[in-house]
Amino acid sequence: MASMAGVIGQPDMTDYCASKFGAIGLMESLRTELKKQGKNNVICTTICPYYINTGLFDGVKTSLFYPLLKQEDVVNRTINAIL
Repeated sequence: MASMAGVIGQPDMTDYCASKFGAIGLMESLRTELKKQGKNNVICTTICPYYINTGLFDGVKTSLFYPLLKQEDVVNRTINAIL
């Protein structure tokens, strides 16, 4: 589980963005390594959601077009992506 914050840095969230960027980089490297080894039956999924309404982002101002995501929606979409 990563975050869009690992794709596009955000002010006042440097440590969070860095950790999510690390997760994305790890998955990219793992995916490439598995492909190089011919392990095509192993699939890697990296989830990069927008802000989720978990309490972690209390006080974050989002745009009208991109409101906080509902936890249930993210869970369902994550499970579907993995399956």
